[in-house]
Amino acid sequence: MSYLALYREFRPQTFDEVVGQQHIVETLKNQIITKKIGHAYLFCGTRGTGKTSCAKIFARAVNCLSPKNGSPCGECEICKTIQTNGNLDIVEIDAASNNGVDQIRDLREKVNFLPSVAKYKVYIIDEVHMLTESAFNALLKTLEEPPEHVIFILATTEPEKIPATILSRCMRFDFKLIDTKVLASHLKNIFNKIGIKYEDSAVELIAKAGKGSVRDTLSIAELCKSYSENVLTSENVAQCLGYTDSQKINNIANAILQKNGQIIVYEIENLYKSGKNLSVLIDELCDYFKNILITKVAPEYDLNVTDETLQEYKALANAFDQQYLVDILRILSVSAMEIKNCVDEKSYILSILIGLFYNQNLQIENLKTRISKLEIGMENLSNYYKNNEILVKNQQNLQKNDQKAPNFEQITQNLQSNQNVNSNKKTALEIFGELIKYTRESGEQILHQSFGDVKSVKIENQKFVFICTVQDCKNIIENRKEIVLNFLKSRYNINEIGFEIFVDKDAEVLKQLNNLLDGKIKVE
Repeated sequence: MSYLALYREFRPQTFDEVVGQQHIVETLKNQIITKKIGHAYLFCGTRGTGKTSCAKIFARAVNCLSPKNGSPCGECEICKTIQTNGNLDIVEIDAASNNGVDQIRDLREKVNFLPSVAKYKVYIIDEVHMLTESAFNALLKTLEEPPEHVIFILATTEPEKIPATILSRCMRFDFKLIDTKVLASHLKNIFNKIGIKYEDSAVELIAKAGKGSVRDTLSIAELCKSYSENVLTSENVAQCLGYTDSQKINNIANAILQKNGQIIVYEIENLYKSGKNLSVLIDELCDYFKNILITKVAPEYDLNVTDETLQEYKALANAFDQQYLVDILRILSVSAMEIKNCVDEKSYILSILIGLFYNQNLQIENLKTRISKLEIGMENLSNYYKNNEILVKNQQNLQKNDQKAPNFEQITQNLQSNQNVNSNKKTALEIFGELIKYTRESGEQILHQSFGDVKSVKIENQKFVFICTVQDCKNIIENRKEIVLNFLKSRYNINEIGFEIFVDKDAEVLKQLNNLLDGKIKVE
């Protein structure tokens, strides 16, 4: 006997052998057992999920002379003739090549003939969505009221292309993609039967590559089996499928986070020289960042990965912004489609990955975070100013009672011996409050107004330190420093005193942003 591919050799022969479609299998078995069989069925689903296999099993089961628990026995004459394609009552039609109205008219004439051997004449029309509009119209009446001895089973991967008039006349079954764990278990059973040694990680990698399709999984397994000599290892599977080492994927992800273009260039160049399929790399990056996003938004979700890999995901999930991860996935998904039409795949991938450095949403999120911090700082500063008004009134009461205020030297000495930072701020604010009052009463309006842009004040090393929100504030205070120095000297009766001025960069950004929003600054 000639060699059979794995997916042909291990095609299910009974409903119990069907993988991952329990909801459909149970319904069809119950119809066989109760003998409540419909006249038209529609099997929908992705390729390799068992549509045609279930159609063939059902065709044998409805005609089986002694079905077992709803499945064909496989031993009676009817089952044997159907299995060997010797039964003319089971008709398989490929609608992709027989999609014209003439073929359907011919079918309409033949359905009136009674089955030759079996109880039912079963027509299995594969890829039924390929029929033309005229062909669908020709099929419609027959599908609605076929002879009692006829059953139609329509199979399609694109049910949305089938007219509603056809859909409404069929009992619809949707075949789902099969879970990776189920595929891996099925694959291990097959390898055990044929005597193939394997690593669990290699089987899981093959099952993952199958993307929910049994047929694709078995085809990939056969390719990897031929590539490996003795034992099927994860390394052999990765090499056979052109997959990238997981560490390299992690390196690229970290390089995107750190905006390190050099690492990305080196990694892509090495993968390109080693003959890796760069379009597969895009798919792997999509899957990698998808897992990072899942780890961030649903930490309890089981990704079915090793503990080491899960720790990698968690580390990157904590480092990446959620919106940034969403944008990365969106960009990579689009790139996975576009790369197929690229002449220079390497240059295209480099431009995509390095382009992720300049994600606008990430910059906006960072700016939002900085603004949020600044708003908290501005709120605290507002509270400081309110406290100043109370402190100024207290100081006025002291002067009325001829109580001498402490000099600057005493204040700083007390601060150096006091570990409470809040005391430092409070004392500096007391002085700053008096300074604000002095400039207002002495007519120094420009200097007085500039104090409104002072974010905070403190005392350090016999110096009075201003933290401004904008550069203009710093310039005004520096130009009028003699006024400030004279006030401090006269008020606290000391000969030498100094002060320093700094600009808070975050506050300056906020100020410019507010001016932009108010229309004071226009972007050319």
